[in-house]
Amino acid sequence: MRAVSVLEVSAPSIWSEIEAVLPTKLEALDSRRRIVVDEAVLLASLHEAGLDPLIRYAHRGAAEIEAARHDLEERVAGLPLEARRVLLSAQRHALEGAVSADHAWDPRDDAPWITELHQAGLLAPLMEDGSIQIGRFRLHPDLSPPPAMTYDFGEAVMDETEDLSEAGPGVLALLHDVAALAAALHRRPARRTHAGLVGKADARALGRLLADDELIGSGELEAHPTWGRALAALEALGAVSLDPLSRELFVDLGIEELLAGRAEHAVDRIVHRLVDRDLQVVLPAVRAALKQAGPGAVDELVFLELLAAQDREVLFPPWWREHGPVYPGPDDLHARPYDDAGWQRVERRMIEVVLRRVERLGLIRRALGVFAGTADGRRWAGVEAAEAPPIWVTSDLEVLVPPGALWPWEQFQLERLARCLSRDVADRYRLDRESLQGWLATHELDEALALLRRRAAGLPPAVEETLRQWALAATRLVLTRGVVLP
Repeated sequence: MRAVSVLEVSAPSIWSEIEAVLPTKLEALDSRRRIVVDEAVLLASLHEAGLDPLIRYAHRGAAEIEAARHDLEERVAGLPLEARRVLLSAQRHALEGAVSADHAWDPRDDAPWITELHQAGLLAPLMEDGSIQIGRFRLHPDLSPPPAMTYDFGEAVMDETEDLSEAGPGVLALLHDVAALAAALHRRPARRTHAGLVGKADARALGRLLADDELIGSGELEAHPTWGRALAALEALGAVSLDPLSRELFVDLGIEELLAGRAEHAVDRIVHRLVDRDLQVVLPAVRAALKQAGPGAVDELVFLELLAAQDREVLFPPWWREHGPVYPGPDDLHARPYDDAGWQRVERRMIEVVLRRVERLGLIRRALGVFAGTADGRRWAGVEAAEAPPIWVTSDLEVLVPPGALWPWEQFQLERLARCLSRDVADRYRLDRESLQGWLATHELDEALALLRRRAAGLPPAVEETLRQWALAATRLVLTRGVVLP
């Protein structure tokens, strides 16, 4: 197997133009694709001739991913029952595909099943900066999600009380701001000064992309009430990185996976990122309780009792030693018994930390012994699903977006597909050739059309035809890096 760069043309006749400016011939894969040996020479020659290609990076298609998942499902089905139990525990305790052994299985008694998972290619030691992270493992990325845990918190449901706290700032509105700022940074990377702030010239340039007159005037991104908070959220989520030499901020396009799906899916993914890795396994139970409470509240004491009865291993699997079940730990002689008293001393305090964090994220309101969902919290739990109004696409390529019309992922895509003209009660955008070309570096045109058709009250034929013509011109020459060949 080898990874190469491949130059593809939209029609075989274009090769005559390319061969006229290249010093050497390219190895043909088929009539439209050829292997590039010296990419630097190729790009310089094409640029000099005014034939700049669209640069993409290879990625797997939906069919390839589906085939890989099917293969893994067959491997999992062939595992012994105990190995599947350990795998399920590892998946429940994993965050972004990585899991800590102490929180998912017993390293002594479950060692044979860990070996089984290794041999099946489902689990491997976690590598960071070229070294193995002791006690941490990575699950195969194509594993299907584990089945959701079924909880019954009906006995904990009660009416809301008058002393519930006020709702904090909502995370859903923040996600839309994060999507807009991430798209702007993707278009126009910014540099930090030695003082640690984004430079004023870069901040003003971002302000123009965000159509924010206040930011254009001040040039102070971190001090801006909306975009400063969005930048802090991007950094907390690990979605932006700083080049140590150029001091340039750039967006990790893994943010697409972070924002993917419906609004409640994006919120759930963000909450998992912002809750401590060791505690995020409690979130499905909190979410289930809020869903069952609906417009009501949850008795915290009863919730904890029901959680202990239905999912005692939610935070830790017990290690079985000679004197009975104990909490995970290196010292067998002084191990803490895994009993009801331990639940009160250990898990209950940890769950309290989770509830405080979820409250800070604006998903629940709390009073002594009670919690209830906010509007965002009930949306997260699947209680309230707002009906999205349509967006409007005009024949002159303008897009009008009313409040609540898009999910965060859709907002991120539209911010990349079109330039924002103004942000008000309804936001205005304009589709343009340059934005579409940037989009096509990581997506296909049909994905953009599917987004517009899904959300627009009606997509004018002239708009679709214009986008197709722009895409055809942009993909006349495409250089794809990282193509794997046998």
